[in-house]
Amino acid sequence: MCGVVGIVSKKREAAKDLYCGLYALQHRGKEAAGIATFDGGKYYSRLGIGEIPMVFRNGALEKLPGRIGIAHNRYSTAGVSNLANIQPIRGVWQGNEFYIAHNGNLINTETLRQHCLERGFKFEATSDTGVLVALISLTEAPSFEKALEQVLLRIRGAYALVILYQDKIIAAKDELGIRPLCFGKSENYFVVASETCALYHLGVSLIRELDPGEILIIDESGIKEYFHPPVKKRKFCVFEFVYFLRPDSIIFGRRVKDAQKNMGRCLAKECPASADLAVPIPDSGKYGGYGFIEKSGIKNGEEAILRTHLVSRTFIEPVKELRNRGVELKFVVIEEDVAGKKVVIVDDSIVRGTTQKRLTALFRKAGAKEVHARVFSPPYRYPCYYGIDTYRVKDELIAQRKEGDVEKIRDELNLDSLCYLSLESLLKAIIEVSGEKLTKDDFCACCFSGQYPIPI
Repeated sequence: MCGVVGIVSKKREAAKDLYCGLYALQHRGKEAAGIATFDGGKYYSRLGIGEIPMVFRNGALEKLPGRIGIAHNRYSTAGVSNLANIQPIRGVWQGNEFYIAHNGNLINTETLRQHCLERGFKFEATSDTGVLVALISLTEAPSFEKALEQVLLRIRGAYALVILYQDKIIAAKDELGIRPLCFGKSENYFVVASETCALYHLGVSLIRELDPGEILIIDESGIKEYFHPPVKKRKFCVFEFVYFLRPDSIIFGRRVKDAQKNMGRCLAKECPASADLAVPIPDSGKYGGYGFIEKSGIKNGEEAILRTHLVSRTFIEPVKELRNRGVELKFVVIEEDVAGKKVVIVDDSIVRGTTQKRLTALFRKAGAKEVHARVFSPPYRYPCYYGIDTYRVKDELIAQRKEGDVEKIRDELNLDSLCYLSLESLLKAIIEVSGEKLTKDDFCACCFSGQYPIPI
């Protein structure tokens, strides 16, 4: 999972605004970051491992001139963590440079890589984005746009792309629209980004989400539709709603937090609990927890847990030891608020089970009489191949290891009770609050159902 931003500015240089957009999307990846700009004659780039303030320190932004550019936050799903795989990745098509940034994951990468190797391409990057660069570089076409169009017909999987080519940015989305990508404008900017929260921090008004399969070209004169499929199919990732999207982002016409609150209401109805306190886990369970409390009538226990912000999102920590220790650094349970009480923890999901198990231990250590858990998504049982790295850690998925047996999961996590929201209710909760007409067929829920919209 990654974050991408592209900016065309009419009056000022883009680097500082790209930095601001990346900051808004830091929750989508913190392993590495990069910015590439173009000043009308030359490209400039800065890439680095680590979070954004670390990568762009010591006046780095001043060395990225140009009123057009793209940027990327990396949470690796394919390719090792090294400098060659940090995006935006540079390529050359017919002697002309370009840079590409990608959120998602391709599933026919190795076949395409072998094709490029046979044609003499020398790879530096080992990621699927590196394969995209190679394919574009090797494609003979009358224009760069046509070359990209031909390449997109050959790749399979999930992608939300921003490409910097001379004085334009090209944005593209896979034919099922699995990953988010929106665009907006203001008096002085045209912007494309993974989420609307980036537009907000740039003072840019949302126009809309890119449609599945759509390709846009953005330059100083505005936003032009290059290609739009005649029939729109959609399989938007439902786990984006559960975990990745920032709660204030707008998707399908509504705030993500509104969908999460409705998930919590459905959870309270489907999975009632007998408890003295309902504790939404900050920040992932916050809004779903509010909905659960509203519907269940259980006392709000959000003050019983403190998030220190010493650690960010433990699920996307690249090192297992940091994930394991992150819970103790991330949370403080207030003993006087929970001692002797029945507590129900409300959270968005359980993936590996590492966080939940350690949270249970923290509440028991603080003296809770009973510890229950309610989760506003189904058991995460099947690995994702479309942009979340669970395909690489499928043996660590607790619901897969326990073959979906909730009682066995409960026992391993040392909980007094455990209940998940059903997939049917999860989809219903999103559809009910959507500003667009949606059906359950508009979503990819392979991580919960094992039904993959693109054959693996």
